[in-house]
Amino acid sequence: MAKASILCLLGMGEAREASEMVNGAAEQRTSSKETSPVPSPTADRKAKPGLQAQTAATLPAKTQEAPSAQMEGFLHRKHEWESHNKKASNRSWHNVYCVINNQEMGFYKDAKAASSGIPYHSEIPVSLKEAVCEVAVEYKKKKHVFKLRLTDGNEYLFQAKDDEEMNTWIQAITSAISSDKTELSTSTQSTPATSRAQTLPASVTITSESSPGKREKDKEKEKEKRFSLFGKKK
Repeated sequence: MAKASILCLLGMGEAREASEMVNGAAEQRTSSKETSPVPSPTADRKAKPGLQAQTAATLPAKTQEAPSAQMEGFLHRKHEWESHNKKASNRSWHNVYCVINNQEMGFYKDAKAASSGIPYHSEIPVSLKEAVCEVAVEYKKKKHVFKLRLTDGNEYLFQAKDDEEMNTWIQAITSAISSDKTELSTSTQSTPATSRAQTLPASVTITSESSPGKREKDKEKEKEKRFSLFGKKK
């Protein structure tokens, strides 16, 4: 009986030690969990909007879309001059699709080719800067004809279907030509008042009160008066 009780006591002691070891390991686990908490999903959700705002701020702004054509449509075209003193080699009439965009005029086979950017016979768009567009009064073979003369000597004749369409094209080309002149005039023009204010030096006006020389002279005169008064009293 004594041996059995001893064995029971030993078994209880071992069980207690085992439970203490288990409890200690559990306490270590809980303490490690407390020192290094796992980030909650709500914290991640809160942090995401800030990151999105930061990335949105660093992203470059969208580039401006290319301006749409100011005018486009079919016209009969004839190339008259290819330089100031040289006639064009091919002066036949051709039906081309003309597009005015900013200060350029491009020629295409049709609207589909214009939208795809495929020029007529690989022709480069002509510059309308400082060009001249007017009614071709001297041309008598066809009606509703206007001419376009470029600065490099190239000259084209265009035939519209009626006078209204011809005047519309002339107005559109003229406005494209004059847009460059208006931009230059607005950028270089300045008011005379502001330019004069920038060039003229500031005027300096010295009054008698602010002049140090005047003050010294006035003080000396006052001293002389006082001394003269004292002399008269004596």
